[in-house]
Amino acid sequence: MKFVFGAIWILMGWSQPVHAGPLPGSWHADPSLFPKAYGIIADEHLMHPVDMSDWPVKIDSSHQLFVDDYLIASMNNVHRQVHPARKHRQNPLIVPDNPCDGQGGMNPLILRDEATGRFQHWYSAYHTLAANEKPNYVTCYAESDDGIHWTKPDVNLFKYPNTTANNIVVPDGRIRALFYEPRDPDPLRRYKALVLRYPNQATEGYYLHTSPDGIHWTQARQEPVAWSLKSVLAGGGYKLPQSGIGDSSTFRWDERLNKYIGDVKFVLPPIMRSRGIMESEDLIHWTRPRMMFYPDGLDDPDSQIYGHIGFAYESMWLGFLRVYHEIKAPASAKQTTVELTTSRDGRHWTRAGHREEILPLGRSDDWDAHYHNPGTPPLLVGDQIWIYYTSTPIRENKTGQRHCLGLATLRRDGFASLDATDPHGTVFTRPLTFNGKALYVNAQISKGGYLKAELRDCAGKAVGKYTLDRCTPVIGDVLRSQVLWGEQRGIEHDSSQSLRLVFELKNAKLYAFWIE
Repeated sequence: MKFVFGAIWILMGWSQPVHAGPLPGSWHADPSLFPKAYGIIADEHLMHPVDMSDWPVKIDSSHQLFVDDYLIASMNNVHRQVHPARKHRQNPLIVPDNPCDGQGGMNPLILRDEATGRFQHWYSAYHTLAANEKPNYVTCYAESDDGIHWTKPDVNLFKYPNTTANNIVVPDGRIRALFYEPRDPDPLRRYKALVLRYPNQATEGYYLHTSPDGIHWTQARQEPVAWSLKSVLAGGGYKLPQSGIGDSSTFRWDERLNKYIGDVKFVLPPIMRSRGIMESEDLIHWTRPRMMFYPDGLDDPDSQIYGHIGFAYESMWLGFLRVYHEIKAPASAKQTTVELTTSRDGRHWTRAGHREEILPLGRSDDWDAHYHNPGTPPLLVGDQIWIYYTSTPIRENKTGQRHCLGLATLRRDGFASLDATDPHGTVFTRPLTFNGKALYVNAQISKGGYLKAELRDCAGKAVGKYTLDRCTPVIGDVLRSQVLWGEQRGIEHDSSQSLRLVFELKNAKLYAFWIE
């Protein structure tokens, strides 16, 4: 990677810090490599150049998805399809319909109580000030019993404009991250939030707040826990080193990494938006942010990386990447589309498929034709993945913009599938080490199609009775179907030995498999 950053250093004309020693000779690189060289960051096979088709990989009983090539040794007559989420017929679910909503709710943060099924929603309400001032934000609250029909309760905490009969829970900033930690020994701190304030509201940055119920908030520290990127310079553009992180940064708790993760915005000179990642154990002390996503040679020339939110799902991590496009009239700038991203360690991310829109923009006259923002991790509700997002119609400027909340859904594991038509296709996995005894699949099989599976040893020889010709075909649209071999229901094997799976598909979509 040294040659990449050396190229950037030379091309952008960044000055050497006065306290630094001479740059190593290896930093002298061809500046024409920039910015296409950044493609190594987001491309799965450039990031991981070693062919590990014959290397064993250990799996647990969680669902194994096919959004990347991590488990695949080879495929024949099979292709990957990233699936667009299906928008709810009742969209938009929440619209700006009271004075404190301003121009509408942005950055949705939604939690669901697993015991009661109740949904809670915090959103940033945008209010335009004078042309030379930063926008003003308040954070509002809504709730729902079913996730479709929402109410905005009067919490009676803050006056706006002349009454406290409103749903404002933070009067001077926008909640950019929310954590529910019911095991915190202090009941007054079981909700935590990072609130972004702009210069007209306080020292610009992210402030730690705590709450017993998500409604009554107390600022926990006087100074920011993360500093925000200062405004654009008077002459246009940004400078290095960066003064902080950008206003579209998001934060989450990662149970697997046992860390708070900051998914942060960089703006590199002159004005090029990109994403970085940093970590913390306490929301106060953070690692140095490092580059995660940057527009590369496969992006349109007008593209920038505007936002990203990652989340753990089954055996891996997935994410939604917001790509910013400069759009000419009649639409305003900052149109954003949403792509799928993947990670196998929660720290290194790549862009899935062919960068398809997983959350498509609406038609030109729709309410969600312009500015998509899935600001919260999706929820698993029954056998569906619920993706909440805000968006706006196409507009010529910010005056009168209208941010509304919508919902889109996928089937469980339905982010992407391996597809085969007729004649059949075949998928060979890497050698798998596992303890389970029963193989299951999530698949959608059309009329006249089927799915079969076979077990092979590392030398490629079929194992015992687990052959394609003995396998009972899986048919239909199934979320959880056990693969059987005649009377042989379970898999009998030495768990210290790795086995390949071979899937044969005809007119079928394979979303996931797992062994339990």
